[in-house]
Amino acid sequence: MRYLLTIVVFGWFASVALASELPMRIDIEYVLNGSIGKGKAHESIVLQKEGDIQRYAISSEISASGLLSLIKPGSILRHSQGIVKQSGLQPLSFSDQRGNKPVRKVEFDWNGQRILYRRKSREMVENLPIGALDKLSLPYHFAFVPTPTPQEVLTIHETDHRHLVTVRYSVSQEKLDTPMGTLSTIVLTKQKEQGDSFKKKIWLAIDHHMLPVRIVATEKGGLEVDQIATKINYDNGGMQ
Repeated sequence: MRYLLTIVVFGWFASVALASELPMRIDIEYVLNGSIGKGKAHESIVLQKEGDIQRYAISSEISASGLLSLIKPGSILRHSQGIVKQSGLQPLSFSDQRGNKPVRKVEFDWNGQRILYRRKSREMVENLPIGALDKLSLPYHFAFVPTPTPQEVLTIHETDHRHLVTVRYSVSQEKLDTPMGTLSTIVLTKQKEQGDSFKKKIWLAIDHHMLPVRIVATEKGGLEVDQIATKINYDNGGMQ
């Protein structure tokens, strides 16, 4: 099978764990720093085997403090679930809820090649390209990809709760200072297209199953948020 997502290799090979080698549950604690406030986040990924099918469920809860909480009151709850394939994660559903606002839901119909967006009684449908990911599954996808083919950039079809976009990421390597210590990381940097003011940069820890240990992204309204890991807890009970 040829993989849609590929990574640059600069004379090195990242040791990427296959799904069978990952713990059945991983929890990550983050601190958030924004231009007008701080916050924290907790994310977990749970794997479950059902016969020959391996399923995943990713949950994220983000809460803000200070001035940021006035703009983003309450928690932001996100959930993605789907199937682990040889080519990585294949989401089946994604949801996003902010405070008391209605839940925004996304469904992936792979047989019908459709992606459905639902909010209240409204529904919107788009074509679903092979390899598409949602906002939450994207950073975790690389923990499940076998040794990738060397390329200079990778192209990803990704969606939030509103629409699907095709994004190009450049790939580099970097030493990252974190509350967990200095980590060797692979860095994915979004390449801006004309008229696109949203930025995204993802750091994946080579020695931690290629898990996301830092994400810098522009949220709706132009607010930039820096999310960095403070602890990773594997299901063996060992806090890293």
